[in-house]
Amino acid sequence: MERIDDLQLKGLSIIQDPELFCFGTDAVLLADFVRLKKNARVADLGTGTGIIPLLLYGRREDISVQALELQEPLCALARRSVERNGLTARIKIIHGDIKEARGLLTGDFDAVVSNPPYEKENAGIGSKTQSHRLARFEVAVTFPQLCISARALLRSGGRFYCIHRASRVAELLAVLRESRLEPKELRFVHSFADRPAAQVLISAVKDGNEGIEVLPPLIVYGRDGSETEEIRKIYHRDGI
Repeated sequence: MERIDDLQLKGLSIIQDPELFCFGTDAVLLADFVRLKKNARVADLGTGTGIIPLLLYGRREDISVQALELQEPLCALARRSVERNGLTARIKIIHGDIKEARGLLTGDFDAVVSNPPYEKENAGIGSKTQSHRLARFEVAVTFPQLCISARALLRSGGRFYCIHRASRVAELLAVLRESRLEPKELRFVHSFADRPAAQVLISAVKDGNEGIEVLPPLIVYGRDGSETEEIRKIYHRDGI
């Protein structure tokens, strides 16, 4: 059931298995939202099949990434994708629990990135597989636990980037501040311009000063149902 997906970015590709959790639009939007400086050291918490490290490398080839994933089958796929793209010197996939990230990843990081589970542990209906459930529900890690690990990994002034449910934004901001990760940017994601936001992109700075900027909304589809120009650029639809 495995397949190889072309990321339409510098010849990069990724191996995925539909029976396991596959990446979605949220991971692509998050990778585009991240801003990295030269030679940045990045940690990706809950990397899945390794999509975010690959996309980040596609934008900045001088970075190094340590990517942590709890599910061993996803780790195996991620490692194979890294090897397939010849990036073992730049991207390291580590098997382990986000709550133990400080002991599993080495050094301090300029940026920590995470596309975490959106739903409370007992929210809604269950996912079709355990792999999907772990990725979608706060079974293995909660947002407060994620923030604790992100703070422990970041250097002072380093940035934490995440995407989450827009409906949980008040809770997310409160948890970030409790973790001494000061929210600095918010960008709401709307499927259509006239619909409520579905997700929110957030950046926060470790030990940062107060002050937050709400960026213009990101709209996925136009009135006719086709992708907006910005989304096409994010996905490199036209080879850009």
